[in-house]
Amino acid sequence: MASPASPSPLHRPLQPRTHRRPPPAPEDTTPAITTQPSDTTVGQGVAATLKVQAVRATAYQWQRSVDGGASWSDVAGATGNSFTTAAGQLADSGQQLRVQVTGGNGSVTSHAATLTVKPWVATVLATTGVTYNRPYQLVLDASGANLYVAMGGNGSVYRIDTASGTGAEVTPGSTMNTPYGLALAADGTLYVSDQHRINKIAPNATTYSTWVGGGTPGYADNPATPMFDNPASIALDGAGNLFVADLGNKRVRKVAPDGTTSTLAGDGTQANLDGVGTAAQFARPQGLAISRDGRTLYDTDTDSLCLRKIDVASATVSTPLGDCANGGVVDGTAATPARLGFSYGVTVDAHDNVFLTHAWDGVARVVTPAGEISTLRDSTGAAIAFNFPIGVAVASDGSVYVGASNGNQIFKLTLAP
Repeated sequence: MASPASPSPLHRPLQPRTHRRPPPAPEDTTPAITTQPSDTTVGQGVAATLKVQAVRATAYQWQRSVDGGASWSDVAGATGNSFTTAAGQLADSGQQLRVQVTGGNGSVTSHAATLTVKPWVATVLATTGVTYNRPYQLVLDASGANLYVAMGGNGSVYRIDTASGTGAEVTPGSTMNTPYGLALAADGTLYVSDQHRINKIAPNATTYSTWVGGGTPGYADNPATPMFDNPASIALDGAGNLFVADLGNKRVRKVAPDGTTSTLAGDGTQANLDGVGTAAQFARPQGLAISRDGRTLYDTDTDSLCLRKIDVASATVSTPLGDCANGGVVDGTAATPARLGFSYGVTVDAHDNVFLTHAWDGVARVVTPAGEISTLRDSTGAAIAFNFPIGVAVASDGSVYVGASNGNQIFKLTLAP
């Protein structure tokens, strides 16, 4: 049988081609900065925060120059994508900061950002329609357009337009006893600490009602009828919990949105003792402010000559600043050591700087998140003086309002031009 003829070359089946894939490109590990740190201006005593954004970064090192960029030195411990300076002092103005970003394949250095530190300028807030008599606690609305003042001497609460200075009583014709503390909810509800009670003013209302407490001093939590003894400053968190510096009872109290009252910290003994909950002791809890995240309460604890701090979740009380025995106006840190006088008012700004008023020393001070305290000063380096300052509030633009209780004035502090 004859063998089949071999296919012609034209009809031979095509042989599959072998395609070689190109080797993968090596991964790019060269770091690149996508957002440079920006020039920053702060008031004297306030910390500045600089940030950088980068891709393919494995390490950061911030550097500082004090000679216009001729030489640079590493900032110890500044190894993140953001860096918060120490309290800015007037002598620091003009220094430059940059960051070296390292990746798997080399490093890149950011642009230099210039730090400007300016002194404070204090001007009296010229108001009309306000009868001054012992301004106590101050509180601003979220926009900073309206400043509320508890006028303890005439039993009134005033709302002042911060742009025009025009003010008016919130509850005309219905005075309180001795309004002291103020807290403003996001919906416009205003809480006022009065003699032995907490009052409440509904949004846009012109009358007030007693929320918790009564007309006589005492100490009682729920399920009994809540009682207070000269409650001073109050602070409100985002969940609607109101915290009260219950001065006469030497405790910090908590009032839930439904009015349920409990004791957060303090056992009623007039002393200075750190601890958890009722194992802690306060000498004179008077100023009270809450951090923007609602996690930390600051208490000036006036007679203890130090700043107290309360972790809200655990009720742990600690003392971050002041030696609680020796008073004064000494700037610095806990290690220096810094000293505090009889502090009355306290507030926290959006960057967690804590502002204090020293009533007897007649000054205002600021504590950075790192725990460094500075006295607010003017362009000559002199401490700005007030006549018995108590209330303090900080607007979102950084303006600071201070109420001089004995001077019957409200000051607005801004940065020098």
